[in-house]
Amino acid sequence: MRGVPIVIIWLDCVPGDVFVNMYSKGELKNIEEFFENGVMIDNVITCFPTVTEAAEGGIISGLFAGETNMVGERYFSRKLGMVMHYKLNASPEMDLSPKAKERIIDTIVGDSISMGRLIRTSHEVVYDLLAKSYEKVGSLKMISRIIETISKIVYSRRPRLLFFTISSDTISHMYGRNSNEVQAFIKEVDRNFPKLINSLDDVFGKGQYLVFLFSDHGIADVRNHLDLPILLLDYGFKPASTDVIISEESNAAALSNGRRMGLLYFAHPERGWRAKPSYKMLRNYRLKGRNVDLPKLLSEEEGIEHVFIKRDERTVMVISEQGEALIEYDAITNRYRYRVIRGDDPMEYDLVPSWMSEEELLRRTITSPYPDGVVQVFNLFRAENCGDLVVNAAPNWDFWEEWDMTYRTLRAAHGGLSKDEMKVFLLVKGPYIKGSKTRYARLLDIFATIATYYNAARLVRDTHAIDRMKYLESTS
Repeated sequence: MRGVPIVIIWLDCVPGDVFVNMYSKGELKNIEEFFENGVMIDNVITCFPTVTEAAEGGIISGLFAGETNMVGERYFSRKLGMVMHYKLNASPEMDLSPKAKERIIDTIVGDSISMGRLIRTSHEVVYDLLAKSYEKVGSLKMISRIIETISKIVYSRRPRLLFFTISSDTISHMYGRNSNEVQAFIKEVDRNFPKLINSLDDVFGKGQYLVFLFSDHGIADVRNHLDLPILLLDYGFKPASTDVIISEESNAAALSNGRRMGLLYFAHPERGWRAKPSYKMLRNYRLKGRNVDLPKLLSEEEGIEHVFIKRDERTVMVISEQGEALIEYDAITNRYRYRVIRGDDPMEYDLVPSWMSEEELLRRTITSPYPDGVVQVFNLFRAENCGDLVVNAAPNWDFWEEWDMTYRTLRAAHGGLSKDEMKVFLLVKGPYIKGSKTRYARLLDIFATIATYYNAARLVRDTHAIDRMKYLESTS
């Protein structure tokens, strides 16, 4: 039965705990009825940074954001001296790392059709301008429109891989993570769900396809804003324009993704953008006639909770106002160690400083305020487009900038490492997928299940994805 059609239903920016609470209280009868004999995992960790590009890169390849090079919607190009934006002057397909391109699910499954994806690696991309117009203003009409469009595609095209997005991004940002409006969005998805399932049953046969339903990331409520480019200007830097304009005189760049994670880039004091400053240089940076410890200076800002910086090939530092910690990696054993070296634990893990596998670290940190931070923060610095420093916003803060799109209100944001942003959910149903006692997972584990279904398990071995569905015993 392997090789069955696969349907990926992506609910953008739906807070995991809000969905799970409604599901467990019986408020989503249609979704609950369909997944009754499937798998529900209510403790799923997405990719950091908690933005769609990072999550999508992980799902299609089984790799973290640092390995796919999908660090967000924007990054700074040292070569060009300007901010690159995937909606304007950059291409996620071009920036996607070769390692990720070697294993994408569209190639594994074949004959894929997508709608709403940001990394356009599918064989065919469908656009629905009316649905997009509804999404921009936060109208629930988008849900019935998208499901109507997708149902037509199922009947007319019979794709092997159908991957589509229904987005609550605008609604979540405008009204807050647990607002009546977000709950209304989830209920409307449930109300329209049977129409989608009926079309899938008609075309593929009842129970003859594999379905994933999940949220790509959560969102955190915010009240205060810190403009990172203006902050650098106040320090004495000449930050690059956040418009997509070349900034010839700049010596720094700062931009946010999702508004709660920031990437900061600095020119070499002597060689400019042609060279990256070293760790020692960033901690003793010559600025306006004095030496400045940039990570420490930033960590003392009220709106910044953590500053992450790569010290060397095997070490990343976590710096906060309260203390500093080391994330160490041993490539030979593929293990990590987290240890506090000054003050209080900046990540609040209370871990004994011993070498652990990434699976053990996931299990040990999943209930913490910053789940899976050790492994994901370390790997983030593998990305070519990653900043010299990465900053994580403090509770109730974001890194909104004046140019940014305006909402009537902005009450929530994402991108950061907090539990509200990192924890999502996953529902799975399909042939040989039986009830599972899986207590937790990573969102990118979806890749492992798809690859295994299509006899491509070899592609999973050097990823971080695990097939936690454990259906193979029934097919041997």
